[in-house]
Amino acid sequence: MDAVESDGPRMLGELDLAIVHTLQIDARAPWTRVAAAVGADAATVARHWQALRDESLAWLTAWPTPERWSSTTDVAVVLLDPRTTPAVIDEVAARPWALSLDETSAGCLALVAGAGGLPLLGERVREIAALGARVRRMDVAAAIIAEDSEWRLRVLSRQQQRVLRDAGRPDEARPPRPDVVAELAEVLDDDPRMPAAAVAKALGVSEATARRTVDRAVFAGQLRLGCDLAMPAAGYRRGAVLWARAADADGAAGLAARLPEAHRVGILVGRAPLFVCVRARSLTDLQRIEMSWGSEVEVVDRWTVLRSIKRNGHLLDAEGRSAGRVPLRW
Repeated sequence: MDAVESDGPRMLGELDLAIVHTLQIDARAPWTRVAAAVGADAATVARHWQALRDESLAWLTAWPTPERWSSTTDVAVVLLDPRTTPAVIDEVAARPWALSLDETSAGCLALVAGAGGLPLLGERVREIAALGARVRRMDVAAAIIAEDSEWRLRVLSRQQQRVLRDAGRPDEARPPRPDVVAELAEVLDDDPRMPAAAVAKALGVSEATARRTVDRAVFAGQLRLGCDLAMPAAGYRRGAVLWARAADADGAAGLAARLPEAHRVGILVGRAPLFVCVRARSLTDLQRIEMSWGSEVEVVDRWTVLRSIKRNGHLLDAEGRSAGRVPLRW
């Protein structure tokens, strides 16, 4: 049954959704430019955003892009036995290297990351087992094609997105040094909208240099600043994990990443190497989603997502609201 529970969080209005979409595209856009894109005044936009934050319905994110971390980071998809207790799952969620956790019809599914090679992933899976969880399955990712911070609401028109775009920023930029990007990510972790003056003070540089550094890191694909939200409040109360195979796994993964419903896509090492997480308004949408993926893809298993527990470092309550945060370190 897909009815919306009456005691859940309020449903977001059109203006709320539009504001979140603008911040998914550019988390640091001035309120005046956000207002121009969504067709409201800046004061109204700021007031709506503050209400979303106060109700934990939306929050800003700072996330290293695959271009920055894929060459040094290994990721495993780990399935825990359905009998794993909530207390043990909470212990796993508290680990800074557990990127995301979802309770599914097959058990709790965790994304585990490590920057110390595959042996480190093995150690972390053993640590999970030592907490009292039975690990039923571990699949190592050969490639992460899309992850949660890239997903968009898609409520703004192309014209609105053009209004949002800052014409003064370059389309291409030479990235800052890796150590500078790492320091910048640390600074913006708590507040991606931190004013340039505060960024400058934290980095020990001038305000102009700080502003250029942020722009270069973002536009060179080294840092992604965006916005996440409580999915049920936007109507996305259902989710699924699809396992599939195709003769051309790379091509099929690329097609999956372009599906509007797909928010996580990976190529794993296994018999069904395509791993895709989708969100939808109803589970009846799954057939349409799979058909949109293409006839060359064979979906071999489907798991229903019962609840998202952690996403990109944010602990989520039963209604998908941010209930806490564990800074990610792997």
